[in-house]
Amino acid sequence: MSFQGYSEDTRAFFMALRFNNNREFFAQNRDWYLRDVRAPSLDLAQALCGVIERIDPEMETRPQRVLARINRDTRFSRDKSPYRDHVWLSFRRPCEEKGKTPGFYLEIGAEDVSFGMGFYALNRPLMNALRRRMRLAPEEPAAICAALAGEFTLYGEAYRRLAVPEELPKILRPLYVRKAFYFEKTLPFSHAKSPALAREIGEGFLRLAPLYAYVRACPPEEEDFQ
Repeated sequence: MSFQGYSEDTRAFFMALRFNNNREFFAQNRDWYLRDVRAPSLDLAQALCGVIERIDPEMETRPQRVLARINRDTRFSRDKSPYRDHVWLSFRRPCEEKGKTPGFYLEIGAEDVSFGMGFYALNRPLMNALRRRMRLAPEEPAAICAALAGEFTLYGEAYRRLAVPEELPKILRPLYVRKAFYFEKTLPFSHAKSPALAREIGEGFLRLAPLYAYVRACPPEEEDFQ
């Protein structure tokens, strides 16, 4: 089935789960989850797979693998809530360590929809290589970042004392100091209720694709280059 959008019942489920985050509630409302959360999420993943395959045919696009389980891994978290109160979909190469290499993602919750590209876990060799390329030939990454400005916001933990070359273009400086990074765009939940959400996210992914390809072309470097 093609993606038809989420509904107010989807939003209501997220809100109810937020205030009743326990196994008893979920067991009693499993059909609600399957109908109004899981089913449209699988349809959305399917609708986006064509765009992802154009960007990188090595990425996982099977909807059941793209859609994260609603069950949370609480082993190393202080928050022992058993379920996510949102939907998480991620497109990445299955052979790579999760969170350490660039991929595309989207999250849908009760308030909004966010989607983007990047990675959140420390990968010093990859960022070393990215910084080297930015220093030696800043024109290309500067143009790529300029094309994203005003639409996507840069996130990720930054080094506090990393020296930034004076000649580096201003637009590259926030990216240069990151330990990991992701560019993200946020939309109100009302966008999630339209079938056009798949097109909107797909177009956003395509705008992020040049940066994805640029980072992919950086061979990891164990030692930083100065």
